[in-house]
Amino acid sequence: MESRKKINILLVGLGPHAKRIYFPIIKKDGTNINAKISLIVDLEEKKEDIEKYLLASGEKIDTLFLSSKQKKYNNLTKEVEKILDEKIKKLNINAVFISTEPLAHIVYAKYALSRGLHILMDKPLSTKENISTNINKAKEIINDYEKLIVLHKKAEKKHGHKIVFNLMAQRRFHPAFIKIKQLIRDVYESTGCPVTSIQSFHSDGQWRMPEEIIDQDYHPYNQGYGKLSHSGYHSLDLVPWLIDIDDVDYDQINIVSQSSRPIDFFEQLKISNYEKLFPDYRNFFARDEKNINSTVKLYGEIDCFSNIAFKRKNKTITLASVNLAHNGFSQRGWTTAKGKDLYKGNGRVRHESHYIEQGPFQAISFISYQGKEVNPNNIDGVYDVGGEYHLDIHVFRNDKFCPKWKNYEKISVRDLNINIMEGVSRGHQEDARRFCILDFIEQINNPEKTTKSSIVDHKKSILLMSGAYQSMCKSFKRKNPLISINL
Repeated sequence: MESRKKINILLVGLGPHAKRIYFPIIKKDGTNINAKISLIVDLEEKKEDIEKYLLASGEKIDTLFLSSKQKKYNNLTKEVEKILDEKIKKLNINAVFISTEPLAHIVYAKYALSRGLHILMDKPLSTKENISTNINKAKEIINDYEKLIVLHKKAEKKHGHKIVFNLMAQRRFHPAFIKIKQLIRDVYESTGCPVTSIQSFHSDGQWRMPEEIIDQDYHPYNQGYGKLSHSGYHSLDLVPWLIDIDDVDYDQINIVSQSSRPIDFFEQLKISNYEKLFPDYRNFFARDEKNINSTVKLYGEIDCFSNIAFKRKNKTITLASVNLAHNGFSQRGWTTAKGKDLYKGNGRVRHESHYIEQGPFQAISFISYQGKEVNPNNIDGVYDVGGEYHLDIHVFRNDKFCPKWKNYEKISVRDLNINIMEGVSRGHQEDARRFCILDFIEQINNPEKTTKSSIVDHKKSILLMSGAYQSMCKSFKRKNPLISINL
């Protein structure tokens, strides 16, 4: 058996996401892939929670907790760098998982590159405070990307080895989307027709009480960003990845985005409605409507719907709509979120669909609809509509052009997926995240191996995210929201 390099990992951020993904996956697979989490870095305010979690897990891992004064978004303090340098040397750390809030992604990526560490980072690459209302902030994430590309090349030259730098974009590793990409490629090779339109929809079903929108700092709105910087990046990444065919070039992207913000959300469902729906509402929340509305004027987007045109020589090749909602069907029926899992719990229900047209030759419908909050103890009907694992692909083909084509075929995720993760971290998205992590480790061991999610392959996704935010900013200022980006 080929020997594997020992991978000692620095995990930056042990929040709900890392507890569900990075920590249990490395705990499960660590021995087989010769990898372990050797150091955890988080904020001082999380110390008690993390120490309790580690004690319950039975894992003894070195920790470093930073004070609020040491929390930086530009550069780490010299003091923190010195402590990290000492621990990295002592623990022989050679890789890092960056699982912080997205505002802190860049600072840790820059540090890791300067030390020659391999990086697996959560999406999005970066975001900014007030990115949804300040167009200069919206443009900065393109600069962040370009700077990291340069730093990545410099770091590889300085340290004399390939540095793996991947993003956790697990849909690129999901067997359903890999299958869809193969279906698109198959029809393109037979007909020469690219994807002509794609409609993408994602809803988190994440219902928050009005004052929670002000007070919650997990996946927040109160720092001027929202859905696009949370789960929305996955859809913005998936669309260009799916339609990308080697010899189909786009030289321009046009984007128009509209959003609803907390101030709109409170007009949709007023405080008086909450008081009727939840008789105990005033036991937990005191602010009145005027106070709330004056507070949230610059808050980030709750929902964002974008129309996109991928062009070549000023001709439209692919039309896309990417519609992203936090405010969607939910199973929350209680007033306070205290003690609830804000990542996958608190009534959160996911709905996701994609509809792809390839001219007159092929239509692909992807639907994944949950009907109730995820329950690890439930195993009944998990593949049915409304079940935790539900995912069906419907494929329609014009069988007049190829004898082997079926005019209709249904593919269930049950036909594609092998469920590996169990307990709190289970389901086809979690399995796809596991594939992404294993691919990252494999790349470190085999530098010539290609990957689906290197930072260099995320340029169009970053441009789309920036363009959507730029358009949102112009709408906010009541200006023409059309954004045109040259590739």
